[in-house]
Amino acid sequence: MNKPLWPHPGSRWWKCDFHTHTPASRDTYWAKNNINLSPEDWLLKYMAAEIDCVAVTDHNSGEWIDKLKDAYAHMKEQADACSPPTGFRELTIFPGVEISVNGGIHVLAIFDPTANTATITSLLGAVGFPAHLHGATDSVDAAAVTRASIVEVLEEVMRAGGIPIPAHADDPKGLLQCRAGSNGPALDANTLRQALAVEGLIAVEWCDRSKGFPECVCKDEPSFAKVLGSDYHSFQRTKVPGSAYTWVKMAKPTLEGLRLALLDGNDVSIRRSDEGYFDPFKLPAHRIRSIEIHKARYMGNGQAARITFSPYFNAIVGGRGTGKSTIVQALRLALARGDELKRLAEDAEPRQRFDDFCKVAKGRDSIGALQDDTELRVEWECEDLRYRLVWRPANGVTVQEPDDLGDWQSSASQQNVIERFPIRIFSQGQIAAMAGSGRQALLTLIDEAAQVGKFKQAFEEAKRTFLTRRARLRELEGKLADRPEVERRLHAVVRKLDAFAQTNHAEVLKAHERTQDQRREVEQLLEKMRALPGRIEETAQGLILDDWPSGVFDDASDADALQWRKKADDAVRQARQALEQASRALAESARLLEQDPLLAAWRERADKARGDFDALKQAMAAQGVNNPQAFAQLVQDRQHLEEQLKHLDRIKAERDTLEEDIAAQWKKIVEAREAITSARAEFVKRTLDGNPYVRIEVVPFGFDPRVIERSLRELLEATNDRFENDILALDEVGNPTGGLALEIARADDRKAALDRIKEQLKTTAEKFGGHFKNYLKKKLEKPEFADHIQCWFPEDDLRIEYSRKADGTGWAAITQGSQGQRSAALLAFLLAFGEEPLVLDQPEDDLDNHLIYDLIVRQIRENKLRRQLVIVTHNPNIVVNGDAELVHVLDFRGGQCRVVERGALQENSVREEVCRVMEGGREAFERRWKRLGRRV
Repeated sequence: MNKPLWPHPGSRWWKCDFHTHTPASRDTYWAKNNINLSPEDWLLKYMAAEIDCVAVTDHNSGEWIDKLKDAYAHMKEQADACSPPTGFRELTIFPGVEISVNGGIHVLAIFDPTANTATITSLLGAVGFPAHLHGATDSVDAAAVTRASIVEVLEEVMRAGGIPIPAHADDPKGLLQCRAGSNGPALDANTLRQALAVEGLIAVEWCDRSKGFPECVCKDEPSFAKVLGSDYHSFQRTKVPGSAYTWVKMAKPTLEGLRLALLDGNDVSIRRSDEGYFDPFKLPAHRIRSIEIHKARYMGNGQAARITFSPYFNAIVGGRGTGKSTIVQALRLALARGDELKRLAEDAEPRQRFDDFCKVAKGRDSIGALQDDTELRVEWECEDLRYRLVWRPANGVTVQEPDDLGDWQSSASQQNVIERFPIRIFSQGQIAAMAGSGRQALLTLIDEAAQVGKFKQAFEEAKRTFLTRRARLRELEGKLADRPEVERRLHAVVRKLDAFAQTNHAEVLKAHERTQDQRREVEQLLEKMRALPGRIEETAQGLILDDWPSGVFDDASDADALQWRKKADDAVRQARQALEQASRALAESARLLEQDPLLAAWRERADKARGDFDALKQAMAAQGVNNPQAFAQLVQDRQHLEEQLKHLDRIKAERDTLEEDIAAQWKKIVEAREAITSARAEFVKRTLDGNPYVRIEVVPFGFDPRVIERSLRELLEATNDRFENDILALDEVGNPTGGLALEIARADDRKAALDRIKEQLKTTAEKFGGHFKNYLKKKLEKPEFADHIQCWFPEDDLRIEYSRKADGTGWAAITQGSQGQRSAALLAFLLAFGEEPLVLDQPEDDLDNHLIYDLIVRQIRENKLRRQLVIVTHNPNIVVNGDAELVHVLDFRGGQCRVVERGALQENSVREEVCRVMEGGREAFERRWKRLGRRV
């Protein structure tokens, strides 16, 4: 990435070549072959390789340094005038030299970019290098060495203000080269030890990472940064610009920044190109660009307080009452995260503090950090998209996007702010609360991180389907309740009809019944035959193509298309005519069928059966039957009752199928609920694998009777302390002694206990108290209440343990730990997962110093590789050893909380402010850069 395209404040990575040569070195391809290479072309080669910083280290010469600086200055002027040379990109030139030291050792000396050729010439004179051999090397001319020893050369380089780096230290001419086939030094061991003991020697150029220091000084190896340079002598073969380089983390490319980065070493601020793939400009997917606080009670009055953020680790420091926590609370408000604290108990200190912060102050002594016209503005970046969230007391959060001119406008969508702008914000008190009674808040965080939402949704959908089908089952069973009565009535009717059938007129009755059924079927068929022609005619009339719009086709030029259209119209017309013909034919067929002799023969037989039946009724009336219509009514009753039974049979079949579906749906509910627990447990296991500080077990249905009690009371709608003897009984000091909640919590098999208690609730078990039984009976008058009991599952809980020694041994319940131990355990978990920005407010409170380094500092270094960090802290070790890319120092001045200094730790003004406002700041810097021989 080109340096000017990096828009973020704070430290960043710079691509540096520590070892280069120009034609000023006599052994280069250009010098030996008298090849004309211009300084501009030399620079463009490095620009093409995207090198940010180049150390010019010719053999015993600084001749080309001024030439390169002049050439670069001219190229930069052209670029500033908007006409850069082709291939130009900014880079920083570090003047330097490769010194051939008496004894056959080469040393690089690197100086500040302000140095020049004279600086190098003066240094060569000070170490006694022959002036007439400038540019030569002892590999060609044995006389081209210093009079000074290796120790004297190293000291002289530092006296001159440079950084000495033994060149290709593990190769020929290297300070730390080993003898062939041995791990002993090629150089005299005493001389080597004296050289490495020179105060201020902090780095070596190392060519082969698989090699180690000679055995006599191997214990010193971790103390030195190992850098890499191309050491090319031409633009040919493998050693060319960009073939070997070192990433250096600095705020700005200065000698001081370079020195401090080398002091940090390879684990922190130095990374070699041969260490594998490394993308130093990879950004977290989501990041906060800035926050502006305008017209808060003690911040942003007159001019909005603006805090910009690095994509990596941002530290906010300052004394008490300087506005550090104001920034955190403002982020909570502007990013709609206030409700997260409502998951804690009402009397939890973090919740109360936030509630107080959100109040609009109405007087000098009133509570509240806001004013009526306070405005909070957070700029957010996601991939390549920018947003701004604006919070005001009157209307909450508004999402904005830049228009084509870059002006902020309200976004079309104002929904799903929490999902669209993910962030984690924790104070130390909030963390401590989650380790105790606030475990359900922690469980919510786990659900979000483990994407348990989809499992919860499946669980809720399974419950809704179950409840719907149970309601349908009750509806069907209500209808089936009438079946015994229908069967009784049908039996009575059939019995009476049987009496008629047993007379000598049975055949007449049977014939009449049969022809009545036949007549109904025949009439239905004829009715359909009469209706079908009309339906076919209606279909035919619908067969028509829409006319083409006038003017679309030209009669002359589009004759072919118009002729084709005529064919289409003809085809549709023919189809329509065929249907019309079919309709007429079917109508005629229907008419003829009604007059068909076969039908007439049947009608004659059916009419005879009806006549015989009428004659029978007359004969029965003549015989004194009181109700001559009884038989006809009985036949109608039987038909009606038989239809009812058929309908009830269909309902019964649906009921039987529904019962099977309900059983399967209940299995889905159980599986969905188990999937929630499994997803949580798998996430916790994966996240804490090998964690030496904390371990967490997801306990299905919970183990805390008070938590289960709250869930059960919510189900039963039994608030307050009613029915405490049945739900959860407590002794005088508040310890649980009995009740359903305790029974579940203490059960070895909680699932079996839960099933048993559900059945007791649905059947109002005798063991319950009278008032509770009466209450349940009243609730169960609504049958769906029993279904809700069946679908009830207490929430899972978290059994948290911490390691007493923070080493993965001596595990104990977190409730037995101190405030600091509890906080450390939870912090270890919270830092172990997630890629969204993470804001921590004073996480070190109550933590021992060893935990601050072993836990927080190490986790910060790991976390900032994948997520943006914003940490408010009073502890300098977090800022210094956590290697903050950007530091904001706050102070209370002029009645306002203000940012008085901001920048990277390598900037002296920032370090001074950190030391001023943070107790132990200077000691923290000294421990980090303990090998630096002067004040940092």
